[in-house]
This record gives sequence, C-alpha cells and structure tokens, in this order.
Amino acid sequence: MKTIIRTLACLGVLGLMASCQMYEIDTQMTPEKEAASIRLVCDALPSYNVASTNPASITFNVSSNTPWTITRSGGADWCNVTPSSSSSGALISDVVVSFENNTTIEDRTVTLTLRADKVGIPVSIKITQAREGKLFVTPVAEDYSAAGGPLSFNVQTNVAWEVHSDASWLTFNREAGEPDPEGRTFAIIATAAPSQVLERIATVTVKAGDDEESFDVIQKGVFDLTEISENFPGDGATKGIRIRTDLPWKVTADKDWISFDEDSGIGDGSSFEIMATAGANEGTARKANITVTAGGVDKIFEVAQNGAVFEIIPPASTELEPRGEELILEVKASLAWTVSTDIETWTVEKADDTHIKLTTSFNNGFFENKGKVTIKNPNGAENSLELTQGVNFKLNGNYEILSDGSVKLFGDQTSNITLIGGFRYGIIDLTLGDVNFASDGNFWFENHTDNTGEGGNTKAQLYNWCSVGKTRLRAEGTANGKSMNVEGTSYMSQTYELSQDEFNAMTSYKMVLTPNMENPALLDMGFFYNGASRCQASCQNPFVSPDLIGDTFIGFHSTSASSWVIVKTCDVTFLAEE
Repeated sequence: MKTIIRTLACLGVLGLMASCQMYEIDTQMTPEKEAASIRLVCDALPSYNVASTNPASITFNVSSNTPWTITRSGGADWCNVTPSSSSSGALISDVVVSFENNTTIEDRTVTLTLRADKVGIPVSIKITQAREGKLFVTPVAEDYSAAGGPLSFNVQTNVAWEVHSDASWLTFNREAGEPDPEGRTFAIIATAAPSQVLERIATVTVKAGDDEESFDVIQKGVFDLTEISENFPGDGATKGIRIRTDLPWKVTADKDWISFDEDSGIGDGSSFEIMATAGANEGTARKANITVTAGGVDKIFEVAQNGAVFEIIPPASTELEPRGEELILEVKASLAWTVSTDIETWTVEKADDTHIKLTTSFNNGFFENKGKVTIKNPNGAENSLELTQGVNFKLNGNYEILSDGSVKLFGDQTSNITLIGGFRYGIIDLTLGDVNFASDGNFWFENHTDNTGEGGNTKAQLYNWCSVGKTRLRAEGTANGKSMNVEGTSYMSQTYELSQDEFNAMTSYKMVLTPNMENPALLDMGFFYNGASRCQASCQNPFVSPDLIGDTFIGFHSTSASSWVIVKTCDVTFLAEE
C-alpha cells in the first residue's frame, strides 16, 4: 500500500513539471516581440461584383491571433456580414457576406474594413452590386493564332442579351439569349477563321438592356526570319534562309543571279529553311535584295556576292632571267580563262585550270622587256600580271638607242656591245639594219679569257676581225698551257675576203663556237655572212675547264663619224653542256 502511494506521488510531481513547461511564460517579452508575433491573414479579393437579383454570397477566411472586427461603410444595410467580429474563443473564421436584391436604378457599393487589435493597417474589401439589368463581360484572355479556332469569353447578366462582331472572320456559338433571373455567368465561344494576314483585329460587342460592353480580339500570325549575313563567294554557293511562320509565304529576288529551291508555301508555325543559290559571278562584286512575304508583310534584306575570283598570283619576283627561263604562274579563277602575252619572245600556255606555263627566250634586244601575261574570260573579265626581263648587253662608246629598240654604233669612237655574263660555246647571231661602212672601218667579234692571275695557264683571245682588205678568224695566246694554234705557233689566223660593198650589204653576222666533235681539246670557230658560211677554223680550246668563261663583245671603230652600223638584235644560243 505504501508503495502505491509513493508511485502516485511521483506521477503527480512529474505532471506538475510538465504543466509548468507547457505554460511557461516568456518573462523577457518586449513590445517589439509582441508586435512581431501578432498576425492577421485574410484571403478575400480586393474587390467583387455581384448581381442585382438573387446575388450569390461571398465567402472568405479570416485567420488571426488577435481579436478582429469587420465594419461596413455608409450604413449599407443591404449587405450582411456574418460573423462581423471574432469571438473570444474563435480567432479563425469563415466570413459570409450576403446581399439583398438591388431594386434601384443605380449601382451601389460597400467597403468592408477588417481591423485587428494591434494591427496597424486594416484590410479593405470593395463590393459593387449592379443595378437591375447590369451586364458584366470577361473578355477573351489570349490572342488567336493564324490557324484560327475557338476561344471563349464570359458574360453575366439577368436580362436579354445579344453579341456581334464587326469582322466576318469571327463568329459565335450563341448570338443572343433570354434573361436569367439569377444572373448566372455563362461562356460564349468565339471562333476565328484561318488568317492569311500577319495581324487583324475584331471588336466584340455585348448588349444587355441599356448596357453595352465592347472588347477587341486580336489574331496574330507568326513571321520570323533569319537573313543571310555572309557574302556569297565569287564562284557561287548555296545559303539558307530560315523562316518561321504559320501563314502563306513567298520569296523573290530583284536580281536573276539569285534562285531558290522553293519560292512559296504555307507555314505551320514551325521553323523551316529555304535555300538561295548564287551562280558564279563573272564580273565585279554585286548585290541583290531578297523579299520574303508572309501575311501581307514584306521583310527585305540585302545579299552580296564577291566579284569573280580572277587573278594571276604574282611570283616571289617579277624580274625574269635575261637569258630566258621557264616559269609556272599560279592562277586563281572562278571563271573559264585563256592566256596571252604581249611580248613576242615570250610564250604562254595553260598548264591546267590553275597554272600558266611561261617560257621566255634570250632577250636579244638592248632594253628591258616589260610585258604582261593576261588571262581573259569570254564575258569580259580580265587580269594581267606585269613582268620585266632585263637586258643581256652593256653598251659602250658612241651609240644611240633608236625608237624601234635598235642600237646604232658610230665609228668615230670605239663602240661595242658587251654580252653580260660571258660566253663559252654556242651561237651569236646579229641582225643588222642600215650599215655605212667606211674604208677604214673595223667590225669585230672578240671573246677572251684569262685565268693566269689565279694560277691557271690559259690566256686566250678569239677574234673575227672584219675590215676592208683584212678579214680573218684569229686565235692567239695559250689554252691550258698550249699555243692557241694547233700547229704550235703562237696564234692561229684564217683569212677570207669581204669587200666594202659586201660590208654595206651585210644583214646578218653570225659567229659559232663549238668544241670539236672528235677532239674536245680543240675549238671550232665559224663565221657566217648573211646566213652563209664564210670562214671556218680550229684552235686550241680555252674552255676545256668548265670554270672558264669568255668575256665577249662586238666592237666597231672608224675614223669617220659618218660611219655606222645599226644592230637590230643580237640572239645568243648557248650550247648545252653535260
């Protein structure tokens, strides 16, 4: 028994301790804490519209931890609020606002004000009750797409009504109705026909008794465009135009060099791409306007195409070898082309679609060859590359360069034409113009070489000496330590005859120097007058060593200033050596 009593006593103490913890009072409560702990929550809308006849009640919830009250403005006894204040035992409550029928000819309004103890800002709720026969319309909430279709709007009235549109493309499932004494809200379905324009507007008008409400509905198509932003290359290309539309569309260009894989259609609202193609441009850069039309709206943008790619690429140097060469030139061309040159001694040919083969011969004139290599297209495109071929000769003494490029050597001074770079074996062929050869005139070919200063043993001179009464092929000196004459004497001299009249009738002067076919240690020399052989001779070969090159020139001398020789060209053909 004592044990039972002790157990009950312990349970009592524990109960008191729990009770104390549950109802523990915050002894540190301050005014700020107290204000922060007060709350008032109301889910009512800021405003309401109610019908004049048999109006529906409005219900909202008030939740608070402090007493509250609801008051009506202006003594609006046609509006009843239940409950209008919190009870001591219920701070949370559903509030019902009911209304009497409005039999007046005016709308009437009441403002409900919800206040709570220690809550600084009250809650205001405005309620408007329509007069008898009042009309409320909730418009269509969104725009129509170009495809059209149905959307709805709401009407609330308690009198006979009708609805119409100022646009034939918008129709209704109901166009009129009888009075609804309860003034209930109902929906009207408005259907838009498919559109072929980007945007159109219709005005919907609802009439009920003396009231009338209007609103606009909008039907919008989609029309987005991504333009071509980069130039077409000169050789042509295809680029895309991205379109998004739900309307009939078409695309055009104001220039015929642009074409399209599709030029019209009807969109479904998704994005699609049409391809624009520019053909090869055979002229300069050009532009065109592309117009994309959808729903009666034009979107125009400009495209450009680079000029034709039509160019000879300059080589590293535009200076050509005076003695001639073969050169491959690169061509960049988007058009068909042919090639030509304005220099007679140059030849050009089309190696392939991207290369030209240029072959230049020995420059036999006395001035630079400045010429062009030109590519052309049948439609007029043209591009040229300027090149320069230097001279092979140095002029000395008394001379004159004539307008046709010939050189006139006067005899009153020792004048000569020196071959730059020297000569070993081959042919030197002079084409002559007017010749006025005096009786004491000398016209000669000379080729000499000397390597004795470098420890060598060759010092040779080769001549073709032409003077009236004294013409001869001559070789003197030593070649490889030997006398130039094959007979062992110090010089070789082979004479022939040319009269003064023959000199003045001379049109071609040609010298030939070649190794002897049977004995390369010997050199064969030949002189040709006006194309015919006039004198031949052999001597020791001073050019057996490949390092030796002869200094070569053509000289003219006379005591008379009125004596001259005109040299038109000097062709030099070098014998190929292994």
